[in-house]
Amino acid sequence: MTDGMFHLHILSWVVLIIVFFASYSNFSDRLGPSKYFKPLLMVQRLFALLVIASGAYIFFDVDQTSPALYGIKFLSGIITIGLMEMTIAKKKKKKPSRTFFYLAVLFIVITIALGIHLPYGVIPKLF
Repeated sequence: MTDGMFHLHILSWVVLIIVFFASYSNFSDRLGPSKYFKPLLMVQRLFALLVIASGAYIFFDVDQTSPALYGIKFLSGIITIGLMEMTIAKKKKKKPSRTFFYLAVLFIVITIALGIHLPYGVIPKLF
Protein backbone atom coordinates (compact mmCIF):
# COMPACT_ATOMS: atom_id res chain seq x y z
CA MET A 1 0.00 0.00 0.00
CA THR A 2 2.87 2.38 0.71
CA ASP A 3 4.25 2.11 -2.85
CA GLY A 4 0.89 3.20 -4.23
CA MET A 5 0.85 6.12 -1.81
CA PHE A 6 4.34 7.13 -2.95
CA HIS A 7 3.15 7.14 -6.56
CA LEU A 8 0.06 9.16 -5.64
CA HIS A 9 2.21 11.62 -3.69
CA ILE A 10 4.70 12.13 -6.52
CA LEU A 11 1.95 12.47 -9.14
CA SER A 12 0.09 14.94 -6.91
CA TRP A 13 3.02 17.26 -6.32
CA VAL A 14 4.04 17.20 -9.98
CA VAL A 15 0.51 18.20 -11.02
CA LEU A 16 0.34 20.74 -8.17
CA ILE A 17 3.51 22.48 -9.34
CA ILE A 18 2.32 22.58 -12.95
CA VAL A 19 -1.11 23.93 -11.96
CA PHE A 20 0.48 26.49 -9.61
CA PHE A 21 2.57 27.95 -12.45
CA ALA A 22 -0.45 27.85 -14.77
CA SER A 23 -2.73 29.63 -12.31
CA TYR A 24 -0.04 32.22 -11.52
CA SER A 25 0.41 33.00 -15.20
CA ASN A 26 -3.36 33.12 -15.87
CA PHE A 27 -3.83 36.22 -13.75
CA SER A 28 -2.76 39.43 -15.42
CA ASP A 29 -1.90 42.45 -13.30
CA ARG A 30 -3.62 44.75 -15.79
CA LEU A 31 -6.53 42.65 -17.04
CA GLY A 32 -7.25 40.48 -14.02
CA PRO A 33 -8.03 36.79 -14.11
CA SER A 34 -8.55 34.85 -17.31
CA LYS A 35 -11.51 32.53 -17.68
CA TYR A 36 -9.28 29.57 -16.76
CA PHE A 37 -8.05 31.06 -13.48
CA LYS A 38 -10.85 29.90 -11.16
CA PRO A 39 -10.90 26.26 -12.37
CA LEU A 40 -7.11 26.15 -12.17
CA LEU A 41 -7.25 27.49 -8.62
CA MET A 42 -9.79 24.81 -7.65
CA VAL A 43 -7.62 22.09 -9.18
CA GLN A 44 -4.59 23.53 -7.40
CA ARG A 45 -6.34 23.34 -4.04
CA LEU A 46 -7.57 19.81 -4.75
CA PHE A 47 -4.05 18.61 -5.49
CA ALA A 48 -2.70 20.50 -2.47
CA LEU A 49 -5.08 18.48 -0.32
CA LEU A 50 -3.96 15.26 -2.04
CA VAL A 51 -0.32 16.15 -1.43
CA ILE A 52 -0.97 16.89 2.25
CA ALA A 53 -3.04 13.71 2.75
CA SER A 54 -0.61 11.39 0.98
CA GLY A 55 2.38 13.09 2.62
CA ALA A 56 0.83 12.71 6.06
CA TYR A 57 0.09 9.04 5.35
CA ILE A 58 3.68 8.44 4.25
CA PHE A 59 5.03 10.43 7.21
CA PHE A 60 3.10 8.41 9.80
CA ASP A 61 3.24 5.00 8.06
CA VAL A 62 6.84 4.68 6.91
CA ASP A 63 9.42 3.21 9.27
CA GLN A 64 11.54 6.30 9.68
CA THR A 65 15.28 5.87 9.82
CA SER A 66 15.85 9.62 10.07
CA PRO A 67 12.77 11.16 11.71
CA ALA A 68 14.25 14.67 11.93
CA LEU A 69 14.70 14.91 8.15
CA TYR A 70 11.21 13.53 7.58
CA GLY A 71 9.82 16.15 9.96
CA ILE A 72 11.74 18.92 8.20
CA LYS A 73 10.47 17.71 4.83
CA PHE A 74 6.90 17.53 6.11
CA LEU A 75 7.19 21.07 7.50
CA SER A 76 8.79 22.41 4.31
CA GLY A 77 6.01 20.79 2.28
CA ILE A 78 3.36 22.55 4.37
CA ILE A 79 5.27 25.84 4.04
CA THR A 80 5.53 25.34 0.28
CA ILE A 81 1.79 24.85 -0.11
CA GLY A 82 1.15 27.86 2.14
CA LEU A 83 3.47 30.02 0.05
CA MET A 84 1.70 28.89 -3.12
CA GLU A 85 -1.64 29.96 -1.65
CA MET A 86 -0.26 33.28 -0.38
CA THR A 87 1.29 34.00 -3.79
CA ILE A 88 -2.02 33.50 -5.56
CA ALA A 89 -3.89 35.51 -2.88
CA LYS A 90 -1.47 38.45 -3.27
CA LYS A 91 -1.81 38.24 -7.05
CA LYS A 92 -5.63 38.28 -6.78
CA LYS A 93 -5.50 41.39 -4.58
CA LYS A 94 -3.22 43.04 -7.16
CA LYS A 95 -0.45 43.47 -4.61
CA PRO A 96 3.22 42.69 -5.30
CA SER A 97 3.54 38.90 -5.28
CA ARG A 98 6.94 38.34 -6.86
CA THR A 99 8.71 37.83 -3.51
CA PHE A 100 6.24 35.15 -2.47
CA PHE A 101 6.57 33.57 -5.92
CA TYR A 102 10.35 33.31 -5.57
CA LEU A 103 10.01 31.98 -2.01
CA ALA A 104 7.53 29.36 -3.23
CA VAL A 105 9.93 28.27 -5.97
CA LEU A 106 12.79 28.13 -3.46
CA PHE A 107 10.78 25.97 -1.07
CA ILE A 108 9.64 23.74 -3.95
CA VAL A 109 13.30 23.05 -4.75
CA ILE A 110 14.18 22.49 -1.07
CA THR A 111 11.26 20.11 -0.54
CA ILE A 112 12.02 18.10 -3.67
CA ALA A 113 15.71 17.92 -2.76
CA LEU A 114 14.84 16.63 0.72
CA GLY A 115 12.44 14.09 -0.77
CA ILE A 116 15.10 12.82 -3.15
CA HIS A 117 17.71 12.63 -0.37
CA LEU A 118 15.60 10.73 2.19
CA PRO A 119 15.90 6.92 2.45
CA TYR A 120 12.65 6.32 0.55
CA GLY A 121 13.56 8.88 -2.12
CA VAL A 122 14.68 8.26 -5.68
CA ILE A 123 18.46 8.28 -5.23
CA PRO A 124 18.72 5.79 -2.33
CA LYS A 125 16.43 3.37 -4.20
CA LEU A 126 18.73 3.48 -7.24
CA PHE A 127 21.84 2.46 -5.31
